Amino acid sequence: MALSNALSQIRDADWLNARSVRLYAVITFLLIGILPIVTRLVTGHGLIDRFGVPFGGDYISFYTASKLALAGHAADAWRPELHEAAQDTVFDRQLNGYWAFFYPPAYLLVCMPLALLTYGWSVVVAMATTTLAAVRLLHLWVKRMMPDITGVWLPLIAFPGLWVNIACGQNAALTTAIGAGGCLLLQRAPVLSGLVFGLLVIKPQLAIAIPFVLAADGRWKTFFATGFSTAALSLAAFFVVGQEGYMAFFANSHLARETLDRGLVEPSAMQSAFAGLKLIGLPNGLAYAGHVLIALTALLWSVFIIRRYRPDALSLGALLVSVTLLLSPFLVNYDLMLLSLPLAWLIVQGVQQGFRPWEKMVCVGLYLLPALARGLTDMTHIPVGALMVGVMFMLVQSRITKTADITMPAVLKPVA
Repeated sequence: MALSNALSQIRDADWLNARSVRLYAVITFLLIGILPIVTRLVTGHGLIDRFGVPFGGDYISFYTASKLALAGHAADAWRPELHEAAQDTVFDRQLNGYWAFFYPPAYLLVCMPLALLTYGWSVVVAMATTTLAAVRLLHLWVKRMMPDITGVWLPLIAFPGLWVNIACGQNAALTTAIGAGGCLLLQRAPVLSGLVFGLLVIKPQLAIAIPFVLAADGRWKTFFATGFSTAALSLAAFFVVGQEGYMAFFANSHLARETLDRGLVEPSAMQSAFAGLKLIGLPNGLAYAGHVLIALTALLWSVFIIRRYRPDALSLGALLVSVTLLLSPFLVNYDLMLLSLPLAWLIVQGVQQGFRPWEKMVCVGLYLLPALARGLTDMTHIPVGALMVGVMFMLVQSRITKTADITMPAVLKPVA
């Protein structure tokens, strides 16, 4: 009887209500958000932590690439030996590691202005502005789905993906803001939505699903606006980095592939199906084949769902982001900040229509995943992150297929 009651408490999680969510969000914010950053600063020396890593980690890559571009040597950002030397120059010491720059030239359009600041101010401004933008747009995302909902700010600010991204000095808040902005505008301003989606040219592996999803739903204005935005930004970048910069970028692309193939990024940090298949012992060839099979299946199934069930604009956005996370073989733990979009949609669906058995606890797991995936994978040698990303996709698609006939507000219905 006791075991049955315990399982019932976990399965239904009736104790997980608005009040308890606020309490757990505060605890999460303090333990996962604030404590690690304060500890790192207190135990380090200035902006260098006790391991010889600069505060913001990966941000040193973006900062030095931008410094090189401002000095008229943009192509050197994709020349590892020169880029590494520039990183050491920032702190007048040899750093414990090298942070490569794999991004396309368009990303420099975002980074270069911030390189006019000193490193410390630059990383603070970059993390603060992109994080605030992401949180604000995620809040609008939730309010669009459920206008009368309250108490949203605290769980958003406490979301571990946000703090993992800050600790890594990465751009997941920016890509999340772009994704949220594009999805929010999808119905009401389709052209502007496409122009926003096109900004993902800065991280093209997160834009793979966009043309397929838009075409499947017949959203051609957004489709072509996305292409125009992508081309315009790429052309603008050409005027900044020149032909030499683009040639250096393409010449350096083999390093990104080697990083993936040889596991140069810590395996537990990678959250893709490819990384998961490698973790369980498959060689590169079979891991790539397995990843392609999973990605194609998810993409084709998404297209079928869109054509068959015609989800509303917000459901389409949730599906788009959830399938996006299954497509790229290069998916790192900070990229899991994108989970916030489909996860928020899933929670709102549960609040409005009722949660299914175990669904609340799965949502808790997905909420904590960005902070726990790496450690759990190290401990268990099971690709926890990759599996949970797949679970998210399955939950989103199952919600869409089971609730497609529910009447939606007219403003959310797809344009014929």
